[in-house]
This record gives sequence, structure tokens and C-alpha cells, in this order.
Amino acid sequence: MRKTHWLSLGLLLTALPLLGQQTGSISGQVTLATGEALPGVVVQATSDVTPRPRTTTTAADGSYRLPQLPPGNYDLQFSLDGMDSVVRSADVFLQQNTGMNIVMGSEVIEDVILVVGSAPVIDVNSSEIKTAVAHDTISSLPVGQQYRDLVKLIPGVQYTENEFRGPSAGGSGQDNVYQFDGVNVNFPLFGTLASEPSSHDIDQISIVKGGATAIDFNRAGGFTINSVSKSGTNRFHGGVSYQVQTSGMTGDRDTGSSSEFDEDRDWAVLNFGGPIVQDTLFFYTSYYRPTRSRDNSSNAYGSVSDFEDERDELFGKLTVTPTDSLLIGASYRSSDREVTGRGVGEFETASRAEGDDVSQDIAIVEGSWVLTNDSFLSFKYTDYANENSSRPDTIFGFPVSVGQGGTQLDVANLDTQGSVEVPTLSTCGGDPVCLQFVRPIIDRYSYDTATGGGFVGGASQINDANYYRESFQVGYDHLFGDEVTHEIHVGYQTYQDDEELRRTSNGWGAIEVIAGLPGSDLPAGTFYQATVQQAGTVGFPAGTIKSSYESQNFEINDKIRWKNWTFNVGLLLSNDELFGQGLRESSTSASGFVLDEGNRYKMYEVPFEDMVQPRLGATWAYNGKDTLFANFARYNPAVSSLPRAASWARNSQNQVLEVFFDANGNQIGNRQLGSSSGKFFQPNMDPRATDEYLIGTARQINDNWTGRAHLRYRRSYNFWEDTNNTARSAFDAPAGFPQEDYIPELNDYRFGPDGIGGSSYVIAELDNAFTKYYEVNLEGEYRSSNAYLRGSYVWSHYYGNFDQDNSTTNNDQNIFVGSSNIADGAGRQLWNLKYGNLHGDRRHQLKLYGYYRFNWDGSAGIYAIYQSGHPWEAWNVEVYRQYTGSQSDTIRFAEPAGSRTTSDHYQIDLNYTQNFDLGDRYRFQVVLDLFNILDKQTGYNPNPDQREASFGEYANFFNPRRLQVALKFNF
Repeated sequence: MRKTHWLSLGLLLTALPLLGQQTGSISGQVTLATGEALPGVVVQATSDVTPRPRTTTTAADGSYRLPQLPPGNYDLQFSLDGMDSVVRSADVFLQQNTGMNIVMGSEVIEDVILVVGSAPVIDVNSSEIKTAVAHDTISSLPVGQQYRDLVKLIPGVQYTENEFRGPSAGGSGQDNVYQFDGVNVNFPLFGTLASEPSSHDIDQISIVKGGATAIDFNRAGGFTINSVSKSGTNRFHGGVSYQVQTSGMTGDRDTGSSSEFDEDRDWAVLNFGGPIVQDTLFFYTSYYRPTRSRDNSSNAYGSVSDFEDERDELFGKLTVTPTDSLLIGASYRSSDREVTGRGVGEFETASRAEGDDVSQDIAIVEGSWVLTNDSFLSFKYTDYANENSSRPDTIFGFPVSVGQGGTQLDVANLDTQGSVEVPTLSTCGGDPVCLQFVRPIIDRYSYDTATGGGFVGGASQINDANYYRESFQVGYDHLFGDEVTHEIHVGYQTYQDDEELRRTSNGWGAIEVIAGLPGSDLPAGTFYQATVQQAGTVGFPAGTIKSSYESQNFEINDKIRWKNWTFNVGLLLSNDELFGQGLRESSTSASGFVLDEGNRYKMYEVPFEDMVQPRLGATWAYNGKDTLFANFARYNPAVSSLPRAASWARNSQNQVLEVFFDANGNQIGNRQLGSSSGKFFQPNMDPRATDEYLIGTARQINDNWTGRAHLRYRRSYNFWEDTNNTARSAFDAPAGFPQEDYIPELNDYRFGPDGIGGSSYVIAELDNAFTKYYEVNLEGEYRSSNAYLRGSYVWSHYYGNFDQDNSTTNNDQNIFVGSSNIADGAGRQLWNLKYGNLHGDRRHQLKLYGYYRFNWDGSAGIYAIYQSGHPWEAWNVEVYRQYTGSQSDTIRFAEPAGSRTTSDHYQIDLNYTQNFDLGDRYRFQVVLDLFNILDKQTGYNPNPDQREASFGEYANFFNPRRLQVALKFNF
């Protein structure tokens, strides 16, 4: 990890021992049977997750509040002289409030308990769409081993098996926020969950889908999911488990190919925790080792090299309570992963395999200080690092020189030159010169000589990409008032995201066979094209591009309670600064900059006054336990890839060149890829925003059942993208769109007396870009002593003209946010058939999961999902031939967006757990997880390229039936 300011941090902790929001709370009212309030009642909460009890006293109106409680099960004792004590239990969930009202008397007459043990929870003081899932539920369900596997438990959110991109939930799959122990583990600058936290240490998860307050700095354009890890207790406890899924426990893949990618997988976990100092200092530690391997596999080309993926993860956590009002915690997680033989697809040669070295480190320091019954301070410091290195297994060691007289392309041995896409006969469109030229290439390199296609050579790039995020937040909460109470929260957060990238090409990088097809943007006589990183070629030594995103956030929130009404009034203010590399500010330059290679410069700033995010809610608990609520919230999503995508360092360190060759492999020209170099920003852009309107109701139907329903509307706008500066006029923007250039002075900035070059593309706020999302959501939840069931149904419609989830052929990767293929050249503008249903639209979703515990100490769990397919459309560049000579069909729509829809998908997963108790302290478990028992391998992501023979064929399928068996020993 990077060096951190540990000395400053230590001094801060000495002066200010506080805590972040990795907690929950309990609140309620104590009364007599007559309804008269009981002030002065002592309420004490004890739990095995906190070393010391927490105590408070009821106020004049009988109300009490226990904030900042670590999630877990608590015993509450209510005591008052002259009254019999009342003892009740309650579960505290992460970032949730548990309500418990008590009636006391000289003898206990009755008690009104909103949450006892595992009873359903309705927060009668909140208009947020939120939920929590506890460890007992997670462990009883068929879920995987990674944090991303828990996302499928979010009610009303679509199921996905993407590796990087998250599900769409009112925004794109890059608009969600993933927190692990309160640490934002989104891939910095990209917004995907590409890092690798696992689920074995997770005790609870909490989710906020909408209706956010101005607490916890929520700027997510989708959902926010958080987790809390297990902790030590006053009792020593631990466990060991081993889980396995062999290739024989996995069904065959229905891919329409003879390719088989069966893997053996296993997962080993050790954990141990307990007291270091009884009632004062606890520890918890764990070790996690997952492995994946594949031997003697084959694909369309034949045998494939063996694949191995091994990872070691260590975790340690300390919890200390110096006094009853102080709770301090610190944890450190370190993961190292090594991969060999990765990346060989169904239609690729074994020589294209790659290897990875990945490390992830997360450090956290937090604490809590309850100042009085009505006030507390909060603090959290985190440091996150994710370092990645990838190397092709086949390295081409020859030097590459670009320009006249430069390195030839060895056309007689294309598979030794780079990553080669084998042409298909359909690409020629019947052109006789093309057909004659590609025939011998197909015969030599294709897996199918009848049609062509495939990939040969080696992987195209060598990458070192490191990502860092350092964050600090502090807050203060204060409760006051009698008949009308105010719960005031103020907070400040600052964080910095950093990327350090070093990227070079392997040989000539990516090679495409043009075969002499004419194109207005290609030199005449082009038969081959290579796309190569300039860095690493002769005369351009490879360096590191450093990009940064700095953010400050202030929040103030007032939760006002009056009788059966709760009003939430909050405001979140944000300030974001984007930093690139390669320029220096200059007051005399027309552009405001001069060249200064390696220098860090501020490329753009979004001030506080442009990101004012109100949070307004009202909740009416009309009978004390059921609610009607409404909410308005604005979000300014923070994710942006522009610190790198628009950085001037791309001109020297990350510049992408297109090099053109004749039929003999001689260079006949080259050019910079216009959208892959430093870019100027359109001035005075409005930041991307999402406005959300919400109305709903929640009902405590009986002691076991709760129901929720809501209507939600989201509109997102002010999308930024890189686009041609002249796009409006050059590509015939229709009426209603401005016609002038985004930056009229761009040529002066680039080519004037003090010009600094750069791209003809600019970062602009795209005219009339928007998405809309409508949602009708129904949820039900049942809890009893031995059963649990949660169900949700959602009808939704997600449409617009800006689709971040549909900007390239394979969207399950780290796609630039703000610099994708959207609006890149002719046929890709928003007026080019982009309005329609978006890729993330799933019109219907039905989700059920739960478990039942049998009287023979076993349990059965089920997870079932039904959802509509996703929209797609045909792509064909020929529709835009009057504007471009490009042969790329990528997102050049031939029909309105989302004109077609893939098949619906449904699946059922099952879990069975058998417990064997060995005395009072020891338990042995056998766990069976059977996923997709109906083997429903629905296809998705069809090939949208209308000119290819494989048009409409699915690129991906939901995973087949598979069984996992685990043996666990706990004490």
C-alpha cells in the first residue's frame, strides 16, 4: 500500500475517537398501561459484539435512543424504581433503526414490541427504500463466495452474472456504489465492482435503493450496498471450512460450440476471534484461499493451455472500548492473487493466453464517542489500494517503429505480429478483390475455413494499472426537542481517487485485415490496419500516466418528529476536481495551458454551487406502526473516467495510433486515434444529475408479515462525453439541437501561436441527453422462529437516448464513464436512432428467497428469480455511409434503440445445511448449494452486427447447473 500519514492519524485519534456509520440504532418509547410517558427509565443494551454495555435514560416523553450500536443481537433491560424490570431482545441491522416500545407497570402488564429477535422491521420514521440482510439469512441461502454474489439478494434489482458491471437499478451498471466495511470498493474512475472482496467475513449487508437522506454522503445514481464484517466477542470462537465445485459437478454449457471450459474450484476459510482483555479488547482474524483450475481444455481451435487462479487473503480486526461511551476499531485486509492461462475464448488460439498479478489492501480506523444521551461524534479513515499487472503469455519481442521506412508487418506470419482478428467472408460484402485476398488468410488462421473468423497471435497489450482511494469523514449528531424533536446530523467527507497506468502494445497490438475495401477515412490501398500504443515504440519510451479525482462533500440533515409525522430535510453539497498530467496553467496562453510533460494539472472543477443535492422526505405513521411516505432526492454521481480519458499525458504516454499497411506489409500511413488523446473541456458544463420522486407505503400486517409498496420515477440528465467538436454541424444534428461547435476557439487552442495540440474531440455536455426510469415495486417479508421468506415484484421501464450499458460489443468491463464510444463520430450521435429502451431495462422482475429450519437441526434455503430479457438492436455502419468510410458497426444503430428483446430468464437455486452439534460449543456442518437446478442457460448479449453471419447469436449464457459441497467446523 501507499504510505499514509499514520502520525497525523494517530494524533487525530488521540484527540477525536469517533466512528463512521458502520452501525445501527435502537429507539422507542416507554409508557404506563394508561399511555402516560415514563421518564427516567434506565435502558441498558448488552451484546456479544460490543465489549461493554450501552446505557441511556428515557426522556420526559418516555422516549429513548441508543445510537452507534455495532450490528448484532442485543438484550435490552428496562429498569425503574418501583417497577418490574422488562428484558427483551432485538436485532440491530447495519444502517437501520430498530423500534421497540415498552409498557411497564408494578407488574409487567404488556409490552408493545416492534422488533423482537428476528421479527420484520418497519422504520416508521424513514422514507428511504432500504433493507438489510443478516448473517443467519445469508448463510441459509444459496449464495456464492464473493461480495458481488450478495447483490442478487437486493429486492427488486435484476439478477446478473456479469464479472465487472453491476445490475441496472434506475441508472447504469456503473452508477452503483459498493461499500465493504464502509469502504468504497468501486473501481476508482470506473464505478464497477472490479475489485475482489469476498463474503466469508461479512456479518450483514444493508442496501439503500432510493429516497436517500443527507447522511453517509450518498451520491449513487443506482443503489448503495454496504457490509459489516464479523468481530471478536467476549468468548473465543472460530471455524474452518472447505468448499468444492469440481468440473464433474458443473453441467455442460449450451453454447452451440464444442468448446468446454470446465473448471475445478475450491474455497478454504479459517477464522478465529475472542477477547484479548475481557470486556475491553476483542480481536478477529481470518484467512481465505480460493482457487480455480482448468486442465486439458479445448475450444474451436483445439487444445487450450491450463488455467490457474490462486488467491490468498488475510484479515485482522481489533475492537476496543476504553470506556462505556467509547468504541474504537481498526482493521486491515490484504489479498494477493496470481492468474495464469487466462483469457482464451471459444474462438481464440491458446497463444492468446494472459497472466495476472493482483493485490488488494484495505485499512480502516474508526471509533465512536457517545457524548450524551442525545449527541455523538463520528469519524472514519480508510485507505484502499488495488494494484494490477497483466502480461501476455506470448510476448513478441521485436521493436516497432512507426513512420516512413518503419517496421514492416510480416504478412507471411501474422500470428507472430500481434493480436490478429481473422476476417470473415461476410465482411467483404461480395467484393471480389477482398474475397480473393482474405481466402488464404482464412484457410491458414481461421477455426472455420467455410466462413472465417477467430483470433490468433498473442494478447495485444501489456498493462500495469494501480488504483488507490484515501478517504476521511467526520460527523456530529444531536437530538433535541420535546413535543417536536430534531435529529440534526452534520458531516464532512473528503477523498481522493488515483490511477497509475503504464500500458504498451505487444508487437503491433491489435491487427485487422482491411483487404483493400475502400473507405473515405483510410489511405487508398489499405490491406491491414494495426492499432498500437505509441508508448513503447521506437523513440517513445513508456512512462506512467497519473490521474486523480478529488472530492469534498458537506451534508446537513434534520429528521423532525412531530406526533405520528417524521419529516426529513437534508442537503448534500459536493465539489469535485479532476487532475490530469502533461500541462501547466498559463495566464498568457489562449487555452490557459502550456505543455509540461509529467506535471499534474487541474483539468476541470465542479464547484459546490453546481452540486446542491436536496433530500426531502415525509413519513406518516398513521396508526403508529404502518406508514405512508413520499420523498424527493437529487444525486450528482461522482464516478468519472475523465482524469485519465482526457489527460494530456495520453498524447505521449497513452496515445493510440492507427497504422496502415499495403498488401505486402509496408507502412503507407498512420494517424492518432482522435478520441484517445488529450482533450479540452467545454466551459461551464452542468454536472450529471439524477432527480428522484418517490411515494410509498409500508405495513406491519401481523407479528410475522410486513409489506411494502412504492412508485418511483428517476430522470438523469447533463451527461458528459467526448465527441467531435464539430459533431453538431458535421453530422447533421436535427432541429432542437444547437449547430455551433462545442468549443469555437478549439483550433486556436490546438494550432495557434501558443497552441498545445490535442484532440479534435472535446469533453462536452451532450445536448438533450437523458434517461428515465419508472418503477412499481411490491415487497413482502415473513419472519418466524424457524422460517424466513422475502419476495419482490417490480414492473419498470428504463429508456432514453444515453446508454452507458450499451457503448461497445462487450460491456462487461471497465468502460470509460465520460469517454466511451457514445457520440464518437458519425452514426454514434444521440440523434442517430439512440432513443428507445435501454440495455438495462427489465420490464418484469420477480424474486423470492428464504429458508426453513427443520426440527432435525437441518435447514433448506431457496432463491428463485424471473426477469424479462434485455433490449438490443441491429448495428450497421452502412446506414451512415454518407458520413463515414469507417468499417466499424459499433453502436451505429440500424434501427431505434432497444427494438428487440432477448428471451426471459428464470432460475432456482437451492441450499441444504445439516448441523451436527458436538457438545455445547462445537458444531459440524455439511452444506450443499445447487445453483440453477433447472439448468436454464438463457442466452444474452446477442451479436448486434447486422453484416456478420453470426448476427443475433448469443455471446453469453447464464451459468449451467452446478453443485457446491462444503464441510464446516465451528466453535
